[in-house]
This record gives sequence, C-alpha cells and structure tokens, in this order.
Amino acid sequence: MPAGELLNSGGNTVKENSGWVIKFSVRSSELYSSQVMFGLGILILILTLSFLWFGKIGNDAALWSSSSGIILSIIGKIKLIRQKRKMQEALANYPYWAK
Repeated sequence: MPAGELLNSGGNTVKENSGWVIKFSVRSSELYSSQVMFGLGILILILTLSFLWFGKIGNDAALWSSSSGIILSIIGKIKLIRQKRKMQEALANYPYWAK
C-alpha cells in the first residue's frame, strides 16, 4: 500500500467512512527530495555566478562551485524523471487512486 493518508487515522474523512481510508497518495518523498536537489543545484549555480560577477570569489572557486551545482541539478532532474515515471505507472495500474 502506498504511503500517504493511510497513517492519518484522525481525519474527518476516515471518521465519516467508518475507519476506511478513501484517499491515497502516490507522491513519494523521493519525488520531493529530487525537486529540492534540482532547485538547490540551480540556486548554487546562480549564487556562484553572482559572487563571481561581483568579484567576491576567484575563478577556481567559481569553477568548483558551479560544477557542483550543475552536477546536483542533473542528479535531481534524473531522479525527478524516474519518480514521475514510477508515479505514472502506479496510477496506470491503480486508476482509482487520487494524486
């Protein structure tokens, strides 16, 4: 069974339906973490380029920082694509689940 509202036993919808959970969540924590990784990589890249523009860091530090930001955003995007594909497969197998 998927993670989601299965653990929330005190909700109004659960009480109205005699303890039966009627809503499921197929969004995983890996999807959220991959979105954060992608966003953090882009943020590192933007900060590095702005610090380089204002002359606060040197070229070698900017190279290392920007490369780590690019790598982090690429890994996050790859994980994001994989998790979205898994979510689509789960919804295709169980069409009655809500997003």
